[in-house]
Amino acid sequence: MADLTFFFFLLAAIAIGWLLGRRSVKKKKPDCSEQQQSLARSYAQGLNYLLNEHHGDAIDKFIDSLEVSSATFDTHLALGNLLRKRGEHDQAIRVHQNLLARPSLARNSQQKAQLELARDYIAAGWLDRAERLLQELVETSSELRSTSLEHLVEVYRDEREWAKAIHAVNLLHGRRFKRLSSEWAPIQAHFCCELAEEAIAAKDYLSARKHIDSALGYDRSSVRANLLWGRLEYQLGRPQEAIKVLQRIPKQNPDYIPEILDLLITCYQAVGDETGLDSYLESLLREHPSNSVLIALTERIQQQRSEAEAAAFMGKQLALRPSLRGLGHFLDLHIDSTQGRARENLSLLKTLVDQLIASRPHYRCNNCGFSGNQLHWLCPSCKHWDTVRSVKGVEGE
Repeated sequence: MADLTFFFFLLAAIAIGWLLGRRSVKKKKPDCSEQQQSLARSYAQGLNYLLNEHHGDAIDKFIDSLEVSSATFDTHLALGNLLRKRGEHDQAIRVHQNLLARPSLARNSQQKAQLELARDYIAAGWLDRAERLLQELVETSSELRSTSLEHLVEVYRDEREWAKAIHAVNLLHGRRFKRLSSEWAPIQAHFCCELAEEAIAAKDYLSARKHIDSALGYDRSSVRANLLWGRLEYQLGRPQEAIKVLQRIPKQNPDYIPEILDLLITCYQAVGDETGLDSYLESLLREHPSNSVLIALTERIQQQRSEAEAAAFMGKQLALRPSLRGLGHFLDLHIDSTQGRARENLSLLKTLVDQLIASRPHYRCNNCGFSGNQLHWLCPSCKHWDTVRSVKGVEGE
C-alpha cells in the first residue's frame, strides 16, 4: 500500500512539474516550443522510469522538470518527506538540498527546507551535519526555534552529549526544574543520570552526587536517580544509607525490584542485619510477587536452614505462581538429593528448562515491543525513556 501511494505521489509530482513548467514557459515566451518539448521529454522519461520502478531516475527527472518556486515548494517538500519516511534518505537529501540551492526562495521557505534536510541527516545518522543546521535555525528562525531545539535534543541524546542536551531542553522551555513539563522533566532527569553514571565510573563522587541531586530536582520520582544514589552511598561506605534509598524504589515502581536486589542484599549483609534482610524480602514477596525475590528468599532459606525446607518453600510458591525460572531453581534443589535414573531425568529436565529460559527475552519495551536480556533506560528501537521493563508471567518475573 505504501509503495502504491508513493507511485501515485511521484507520478502526480512529475505531472504537476510538467504542467507548471509548461505554463511558466508560455507566460514568458509564447514561441518557446523547444523548451516545451524539453519539458515534455523530461516528463515522458520520468514517467518511463517510474513505470519501470527506477525511482531514483524518476526523481532526477522530477527535479529537472519542476521549477522551484513558491507554487511548487510544497510539492518538493512533501516528496522529500515521503522519501525519508520510506527510508530512502539519500534521495530525500537530494530533494531538500535542491531546494536550498535556490536563492530565489523566500527566507522562511529556505528555513523550512533546512529543517527538513536536518531531519534527513538525523534519519541517515549524519548527526554532525544535522547539528550544524539546527544550531543555525535556533539562532535565525523564531518560527522554527522550538522545533529545532527539540531535534537538537534528539541529536545530543544520540551523540551522548548529555550536558548539551540538558542545556537545549532548558533553552526550549526557558526554565529549570519544577517548571518543566511532565513530558520533559523525566527526560531531563535521565540526562543528569547519564552524567552521574559517567562520574561514578570515573570515581568523581562529588560530581556524581551533584548530578543525582539535579536529576531528583527535575523528577522526584526518578527510579534511576535513586538507584544511582544507593550505589553511590554503598561505594562511599554507607550501606545503611544505601538501604534507605533503595527501599524507596519498590514504592515508586515495583517493576524495578529485580534491579535493586543484588545491591540491597549486599548492603544488608554489610551492616550485619540478616534478620532485617529476611523480613524485607518476605514483605516484598507478599506485596510485589516476583521470581527474583522468590529465588533470593529461597536461597536464604537454603543457606540458613536446609535444602529440604527451601525446596518445600519453592514448591508451595510455584503452585501459586508457576514460572520457568522458579521451576529451574526448584529442580536444582532436588537434583543433588537424588540418585541414579531419577537424577538423570531431573538433569535432563533442568537442561530443557534452562534452554527455554535462555531463549526468552528478560526485558521488553512496552511501547514498541523491542526485547532483549539487558535493561535499557532508553529503548534502542523506539528511543523512548522508561519503557523497557522486566517480562512478566510464566516466562519472566
